[in-house]
Amino acid sequence: MTISPQLNAVYRRVLSLHQQSDELPAAYQKILAEGFEELQAVLEELQTSEEEVRAQSEALIQAYQTIEIERQRYQDLFEFAPDGYLVTDRAGKIQEANQVMAQMLKVSQEFLVGKPLLMFIEQGDRFKFHIKLDELRLIDKIQNWEVRLRSKFCLPFDAALTVSAVCDFTDELINLRWAVRDITEHKQLQRFTEWLNVELETRVQERTAQLQQSFHFEAGLKRITDKVRDSLDESHILQAAVQELTLVLGLVCCDTAVYDIDLATSTILYEFTTADELTSPSALGEVVSMSTLQENYYQLLQGSYFQFCEIDTHSVRPYAILAHPIFDDQGVLGDLWLFKQRQDTFSELEIRLVQQVANQCAIAIRQARLYQASQAQIEELQKLDCLKDDFLSTISHELRSPIANVKMAAQMLKLALAQDRSSTSAPSNGENRINQYLKILEAECDREIKLVNDLLDLQRFQTVQQPLVLETIQLQQWLPNLIAPLQGLMEARQQTLQLILAFNLPPLLSNAASLERILEELLNNAYKYTPQGGNITIMVQTQADSTQIKISNTSAEIAPDQLTRIFEKFYRIPSSDPWKQSGTGLGLALVQHLTHQLGGTIAVQQTIGQLHFIVDLPHR
Repeated sequence: MTISPQLNAVYRRVLSLHQQSDELPAAYQKILAEGFEELQAVLEELQTSEEEVRAQSEALIQAYQTIEIERQRYQDLFEFAPDGYLVTDRAGKIQEANQVMAQMLKVSQEFLVGKPLLMFIEQGDRFKFHIKLDELRLIDKIQNWEVRLRSKFCLPFDAALTVSAVCDFTDELINLRWAVRDITEHKQLQRFTEWLNVELETRVQERTAQLQQSFHFEAGLKRITDKVRDSLDESHILQAAVQELTLVLGLVCCDTAVYDIDLATSTILYEFTTADELTSPSALGEVVSMSTLQENYYQLLQGSYFQFCEIDTHSVRPYAILAHPIFDDQGVLGDLWLFKQRQDTFSELEIRLVQQVANQCAIAIRQARLYQASQAQIEELQKLDCLKDDFLSTISHELRSPIANVKMAAQMLKLALAQDRSSTSAPSNGENRINQYLKILEAECDREIKLVNDLLDLQRFQTVQQPLVLETIQLQQWLPNLIAPLQGLMEARQQTLQLILAFNLPPLLSNAASLERILEELLNNAYKYTPQGGNITIMVQTQADSTQIKISNTSAEIAPDQLTRIFEKFYRIPSSDPWKQSGTGLGLALVQHLTHQLGGTIAVQQTIGQLHFIVDLPHR
């Protein structure tokens, strides 16, 4: 037990007095003994209190040391924090400031102490700072502000303030603690981000506008292309082009001219002007000499475009102008001139649209001119064809009369010779020769008459559509009667004719005269070109919707390119006539025409040693 020196001295003094009390009278000794006991009790209480005080003192010392450590740690944090820190009174007067805060404002810490924070606030932010400071006294919570700070030693900069109020136990505001952070880079980044967002938004809007304009131009180009491609009229092509370009591009005016390279002139043939610009002078019909604008037309004749703006205020059309040639690989056909308001220019997208329209116009104009040239040629050919038909008709009629007279004279001469022969004896050699000559004369007359008839029939079928008179034909009875006259001729050449009819052939509704002419021509063709000992076959069978008649004959091989021309007028296959007979080359052409007139088809096929003509006639 530890006793303080003062208490120890008192205790020894009391003990000494107690020892000396024996010398005192008994009454004093008793009083002294009682006093001593009381003093002893007091000393013991003092000793206990001393111990308690000592314990409390040790606790206070320990608490003080802890507080000092925390204070030093706080001071270190305050001084060496990466952000600026301030402590102000409730009015905003600076009481403490760390080094970072002093460095921000480029002043010393001592300079800051005692200064109002307001003096470091940028002039434009002071009123707002006052209001927030007043509000802070009423609101017990942390506030975050953004202001611009400055001092006479530094330029203004953006700062973020975090302020908290410190109150005593009565909730009375004692001071304010401020955390200050330089957000210049953050603000710059924020401003850059905002600028970037605006820039991106602007670009998106521009790109969207470009896409919308592109879709609009694409639709306009398709519309223009459809209009110019669907027309073979050059005037319609150019008028449609200038009108649609004016509407699609929002032009004031658009015109087009056609070049005369030989005369070196450009004639403005078509123009289109918007309604609100109708007062502009028209250049329609104007003939421009290329020599007057030599530089401009030199570029256009080279296939190059250009745009410019007239500076002369007295110009006929004081607008922004784009001139584009209409050209292809064969040369320049004309040009397109487009006019916009003076302050506008033609964008790349607009120029590309004009280029595409000019290309389409060039193609369409070439097609239109080719069509016009072909129409002129067709008209000329039609005139020549009419002259040919007239000539054939005239010459056929002119030939028919003398040939008929010659044949009649030959028949009369033959009749006269027969009468003379009946009254005389056997015919002489001279008479025999005369008879031979008469046969030749009759055969040639028949051949010439057939030629004339074929020409007349072909000419008649091509110029006049004859109405068909349909009748029911029983092929089982009709065909044998048709081929009977030919059997004797074929037997004379040792040719075999065979007719094959399918069982239960249905009646055929057709024109008997035309069908008879078709089969006679085909059989006569087979008779003429079948060699001695060859076969001729007629096969008739029914199909799903037609009756098929197939005439085949023994034949030498025909080249494919010659076979494809077999139905052409006046065409005869060379070196394929074993009997050396002459012909006109009109028979098969007439057969094809008659077959088509009956609504049928005819085809030719070739197999080894055989030639087949196949006629299909529809069931009606």
